[in-house]
Amino acid sequence: MLKSTLARLRETRVREFDGEAAEEGFTLIELMVVLLIIAILLAIAIPTFLGVSSSANDRASQSNLTNALTEVKALYQNNQSYNSAAGTLPAATLTASAPEFQWSQAAACTAANGTNCVSEYPVDVVTGADGAGVVLASLSKTGTCWYAVDLEAAPTTAALFNSGAADSGTGSTVQFLSGTAAADAQEVTGGAALTTAGVYYSKTTTGSCNATNPTGAASPGWQWGTSYSNAPIS
Repeated sequence: MLKSTLARLRETRVREFDGEAAEEGFTLIELMVVLLIIAILLAIAIPTFLGVSSSANDRASQSNLTNALTEVKALYQNNQSYNSAAGTLPAATLTASAPEFQWSQAAACTAANGTNCVSEYPVDVVTGADGAGVVLASLSKTGTCWYAVDLEAAPTTAALFNSGAADSGTGSTVQFLSGTAAADAQEVTGGAALTTAGVYYSKTTTGSCNATNPTGAASPGWQWGTSYSNAPIS
């Protein structure tokens, strides 16, 4: 009898204790542990998020350049030159064929222009006024200016070039020359002279995002890669 009574009292105390414990809140230490875990997770997640965001912004800029390059190459096929009488691609034609872009002729793209701004500038590649090349530039939200150049002919050496920022021929655009020593020389990654026709890519994180910049690059030359992934910083 006594044993059963003691057992019932013990069970009652246990139930009372459990009820009191259930009504209690978290201790200060428990809260601090939870906050510490949250802080660690944030420290891991924020850099990852920022990296993904930066990569996405650069990809958007690269996509704009690729699509803009398709548009201007179509114009080249019609005219067999990137030049118009004024020395630039016809603004009205560019706007009509690709109104999704804000075309900026021989002028810089800025943050105020928006992410769809594309700076363009035709260049002479073999002889004065041939308009056989075009440089495009697009500014990413990361502040990186991405460049793409289409050369429909192999660039020549400095023989046709009047050192500086002006063409030595009769054209109204500059010479996109090949070389490794003269001012304004163009090189592929590693410093070799750019001597082959094709599409090349570059980027810069300083100066204005203007398609004319590569034509005024100082020695030892503006650097180009064969893809966005290996585009060097010039």
